[in-house]
Amino acid sequence: MKMYSNLLPCITWKWLKMNGTETEISPAAHGEVALPEGWSVSEDRAAHGSDIDPRSNKQIQAALFADKIVTGMGPDMDRAAKEYGIPVIRMTAGEAPLVIENRYKDGDSVMTCVEITVPDGVHASVTEKFYSEDGAKAEAAFQTKFIVGKGASVEFVQIEKLGKDVTLFNDNGSFVEKDGRLDSIYVLLEGGKTYYGSRANLKGNESAFSLDMAYIVKGDEELDANVAAFHRGKKTDALITVNGTLKDRAKKLLRATIDFKSGAAGSTGKETEDVLMMNEGVINRNVPLILCTEEDVEGIHGATLGSPSEEIVTYMMSRGLDKATIYDIIEKARLDACAGKISDEKTREEVRRYIHPDEE
Repeated sequence: MKMYSNLLPCITWKWLKMNGTETEISPAAHGEVALPEGWSVSEDRAAHGSDIDPRSNKQIQAALFADKIVTGMGPDMDRAAKEYGIPVIRMTAGEAPLVIENRYKDGDSVMTCVEITVPDGVHASVTEKFYSEDGAKAEAAFQTKFIVGKGASVEFVQIEKLGKDVTLFNDNGSFVEKDGRLDSIYVLLEGGKTYYGSRANLKGNESAFSLDMAYIVKGDEELDANVAAFHRGKKTDALITVNGTLKDRAKKLLRATIDFKSGAAGSTGKETEDVLMMNEGVINRNVPLILCTEEDVEGIHGATLGSPSEEIVTYMMSRGLDKATIYDIIEKARLDACAGKISDEKTREEVRRYIHPDEE
């Protein structure tokens, strides 16, 4: 089906082609998830779908105010699940970590939808890994929704290492109650064409959302992303930190929004992106955005882009390093910094081995 996704929460000039993305999705199968001890699955596995217009911010905001989860990619992901009969795996989190490993084969067309309720006061750890076989041509979609209870917390880690002929629709959304928090870490190591969305509905007072994202997009790879924090409760907090590298003919578009609604007094939000563009062939687009209908808030946003500074390159070359090695060190340092925040040692080491394959 045709799909419209990653709608910018406040549209800009149409000719910029950054308001949203038109694409197609046609999953032929659905994925399953093995749960660890202490987790449970509800009986309701039907895809609810959505009647929200994916091009209407008015309808999306109304749904958010009605305590619904609207994901970063938007309502058409729900509509796709309904149209293709993809079940929603609704589960309740336990204390044990949940690790979902997706390995896509040539010809795969798979969609997986999970909805995770984290009960009041519980800490949950969720890790999702996206891998593909060498040379695979595939389409994959994975949607994750969180309902974070009062005083609950989630560490949500996603690792992507996919081949150049794999398309991934990576869609996330959350609803966070009082004193709850969702901390996301997303490391994009490789991916052919990636659509990424993350939206947090911060209803509860003193609820919080963070996203640490690091990416390297190279060759003819593409990344189209939309991240939004919707502040409703008092003293809510959002922190969006993105560090990336673009090289060769890579394309990237990041929409990042801090949205303070009336009543969100005392709330804070910060969004930053630092992009290294390694050559002139890349296409980089950023839309850092702050929306505000509440006076007593503090918001900071910005983007930094450019090539490695001549001062740093000259200094490192004076220490005997060639330019290619210097660029490689700088690229890997960005991934290392983000991956180092992963609390699970096994996952952290797995990412480190990929970043530094020559180390023992």
